[in-house]
Amino acid sequence: MPSCGIVQYLDSVLGKESNKKINEGFKIISDAFDLYNINSEGLNGVLFLLDEYNVIRNVNNYDEAVRGFIGRVLMPPVRGKIEIGKTMKFNQNELTIYYLKTPNSKHREGKFCLYFISSDIGDNSIKSVIETAALKINRSVDYLEIYNQNNSFLLRYLDSIDEGISTSDLNGKITYVNKACCDILGIRKDEIKNRTREVSPEYKPILKRIKKDEKSIIDVEYFPKRKNETIHLINSTYPVFNEEKDLIGTIDIFRGIKRSTKLANTLVGQNVPYKFDNIIGGSSVLKEKIGLAKSFSLSDANVYIQGESGTGKELFAQSIHNFSKRKKEPFVAINCANFPLELVDSELFGYEEGAFTGAKKGGKIGKFELANGGTLFLDEIGEMQLHLQAKLLRVLETRTLFRIGGNKPQNIDVKIIAATNRDLYQMVKNGEFREDLYYRLKVLFLEIPPLRDREDDVLLLTDYFIQKISRNMGKRINGVETEGKKLLLKYEWPGNIRELENIVARALFICDSDTITKENLIKAGIKLEVEKVIIKNELKEINKEILIRTLRQTKGNKKRTAEILGLSRPTVYRMIKKYNVKL
Repeated sequence: MPSCGIVQYLDSVLGKESNKKINEGFKIISDAFDLYNINSEGLNGVLFLLDEYNVIRNVNNYDEAVRGFIGRVLMPPVRGKIEIGKTMKFNQNELTIYYLKTPNSKHREGKFCLYFISSDIGDNSIKSVIETAALKINRSVDYLEIYNQNNSFLLRYLDSIDEGISTSDLNGKITYVNKACCDILGIRKDEIKNRTREVSPEYKPILKRIKKDEKSIIDVEYFPKRKNETIHLINSTYPVFNEEKDLIGTIDIFRGIKRSTKLANTLVGQNVPYKFDNIIGGSSVLKEKIGLAKSFSLSDANVYIQGESGTGKELFAQSIHNFSKRKKEPFVAINCANFPLELVDSELFGYEEGAFTGAKKGGKIGKFELANGGTLFLDEIGEMQLHLQAKLLRVLETRTLFRIGGNKPQNIDVKIIAATNRDLYQMVKNGEFREDLYYRLKVLFLEIPPLRDREDDVLLLTDYFIQKISRNMGKRINGVETEGKKLLLKYEWPGNIRELENIVARALFICDSDTITKENLIKAGIKLEVEKVIIKNELKEINKEILIRTLRQTKGNKKRTAEILGLSRPTVYRMIKKYNVKL
């Protein structure tokens, strides 16, 4: 135990406040007293460990009066230049003071200091204790430098990752953040060094679950606040254990919702490959529509595309997206006719955990949220049920939505492109489509011309499909003979470009020469029956009699029937059920 004289001396010479400069990693050096078990207990004095700024970092004495001086500045009573590596002895106030500024073995620069105060002036063993302590602590400095080099190498890697990475202890103190985390959450690294930054209130329920279950929590939505702004993240939290398998903290990896939605879109195939350059054709009517569509791309207003089945409505929708300022944001497509009625609601708006029986744990993000910042393509909008039309209208008007079972509004910024092969205006008059939604969608209107109105493009498209498909088949086809070209130009193409591509593909399989013949095309599916012409030209409304006649003509082929009548297959199925048609 130190004498009262040592404590009084320290009170008189210690600086009142510690130096604010902190030497990173010095805690490891501080632990050298415990690590190497420096034996100075038999000496009547106190051994202090100082950093290069003379701030007391540790002491080999557990007396509370002495340990209370840790963190304060203790300047050596030395005048002039201090000789590094040499133990210096002073007498002051009936005390003996030994001071050693130890060199670094590699750079010969002072890295820390040992300061010993003793009331036993005649003890000659003190110097050897000091120098032994310096040697052992100096070894720890070497280890520390190797550690810091390896650690710095790892931290540079972590800082190069654009996902946010952070760690925290079980008390909610953040212990590490990488650069991306600082950028995303608005955290400064010096807050972490000083152990002054706690996890956000929004994170505490996650930390509580980790402490209770000691299991990872993967890909959950997280809404922390940055200044006055709430940000939307996808976060995964992993428990961290020590060698004794005790939970000591957590590590979090998170990213912004937009990046997660882009990844989701890529995985489900929504990589939006089509641009206006991919639209094949040279007819004046097509060029006019492309020019109009490009002008629509410059606006955030909703676009309504109308066109027969197979005219390329989604191709135009993707091209509009890729030509717009939203091209780097998600493009999400949903076919309103392909989902069961009970699923369209959850697909569009998402749902919260426990919203209904069978709801996915953690809930599900809807198509609107996936498309946030980008474009949402609603194909076959005419098949949407009236109750969903009301919800869609509300989202378009308020730019917010509520998930099924949720009470937290989600802000939405999407450009809507809606498409259908039906006459929505006629549906409005029939009470099958909401008038207010119709005008909300039809801010910008684009009608895609059918192939029969693009006669100049039929042969151009035929040559394109021949080159594209024959290359994959390993065949070398020079084109179509003259009679075959006449047949292609005469045909009405009820299935439009999609039907033309299918006809060319089948004709290529059938063809056994280097030129596609008229006979090849007829076998591939081109027929100019009088009955079909009558069906298409004489009657505009599709009734039970027309449906039955078309089904007989196609021998019950519902897909072919849909193409001839210009309807979607789900619509044909509903009409068969409605009219109770027996096949």
